Amino acid sequence: MIKGQRIHLRPFGIEDTDFLLKWENDSGYSGEFEPLEPVTLEELEKWLPKEKPGQLWYIIETPAGEKVGQIVGRLQDDGSYQIGYRVIPPARGMGYCTDAAKALVDHLFTIGVERVTAEANPRNVPSRKVLEKLGFREIEYKEKALELNGVWLDGVVYELRRG
Repeated sequence: MIKGQRIHLRPFGIEDTDFLLKWENDSGYSGEFEPLEPVTLEELEKWLPKEKPGQLWYIIETPAGEKVGQIVGRLQDDGSYQIGYRVIPPARGMGYCTDAAKALVDHLFTIGVERVTAEANPRNVPSRKVLEKLGFREIEYKEKALELNGVWLDGVVYELRRG
């Protein structure tokens, strides 16, 4: 378990299937900047138990154990990690995402990772603010980074280096 100031990160497990099933099938959770990727219970049950080398996947929980989101870190070919996060709509704007991202980044730096990246839609101001609060700096603007409902969206890549 990784502890932040207001949350803790617990490795995602089969006991979190109901949470994931509910929110992954809710367009408000994916939001206007990411595609809705509906998932079935059977797909989750097949996918969750598998070992995923180089992937860190955590549930974001309050100290009381309330599940408020998820955060993932994926090992890249260059040894860096790319992070991504989502918080459920009722828990947005409360600082949980910033605290979760800080906790994961601190953990990655503690285990020797030198560089962490993240990508956000240029219009996704809340996600960009999370990264900027943590000291990430913009390093690349990607045109047509993601297709969503037949519309191409751009992306902004951020990085933070240890040290």
